[in-house]
Amino acid sequence: MSHTPFENQIVWITGASRGIGAELAKAFAAQGAQLILSAPESERLGLDKTLALCQSRNVNGRYHIETFDLTSSDEVEQAYDRIKSSGWDVDILVHNAGITHRSMALETSIDVDRKIMAVNYFGPLQMTKLVAPDMIRRGRGSIVAVASVLGLIATPHRSAYIAAKHAMHGFFEALRTETMDQGLHVMLAYPGFVNTDISVHALTAQGGTHGKQDPGQSKAMPPQRVAQAIVDGLAQRQPRLLIAGKEGWLVRLQRLAPSLVTRIVRRVATT
Repeated sequence: MSHTPFENQIVWITGASRGIGAELAKAFAAQGAQLILSAPESERLGLDKTLALCQSRNVNGRYHIETFDLTSSDEVEQAYDRIKSSGWDVDILVHNAGITHRSMALETSIDVDRKIMAVNYFGPLQMTKLVAPDMIRRGRGSIVAVASVLGLIATPHRSAYIAAKHAMHGFFEALRTETMDQGLHVMLAYPGFVNTDISVHALTAQGGTHGKQDPGQSKAMPPQRVAQAIVDGLAQRQPRLLIAGKEGWLVRLQRLAPSLVTRIVRRVATT
């Protein structure tokens, strides 16, 4: 294997059991990175599958599976402690785990709002506050926050998810301004519509499972494209990436004509 920017770098990826997270793991493995793969224990089979795919790309790689629940502060801290005590000094932390919902804002249970904020925002926030100080002490490290185009605009039926991604956008932009002269690289990625099963696992207003794919999602960009763009952007130490198809134009239009964007997104089929 020829030398790559990520050879022997320790990369911790959340949400690594499927979708973009699994593709990120494969892409990093192919470049010789050492990987910590995380998801809830209920997704252990998916993590095992990701691990096998990574090993097929780099049989000599070093891998570790660490399961925990991002909604539990105790579990997040315990996972970090186990990683540290095992001698893993994280070089790159990738916040990829996420959960969404399909429900009207005023009909969504506050418990659903809290769960989505915990997985998409407070969990990554806590992990960052645990891991980033280690990176700063060493004078190097990268934090990658996989946000969303919906962290820049808003559509119906995803209010809690959008709120969490806007919060992620704000926190990590602020973190970059505070730490960029301390060796910490912070990159925000904003994928558009991606062909994953995130909508199948989405929550309903009262916390049930949505159980179906969004209209047109099967024709959306593949997760491999998103993963490779993130890996390439990280190698170039980009501060932010917009990875989108036609929906990317809505982000650009938002700056010029926000009222027009509001009218456009109201017409888009979202459930």
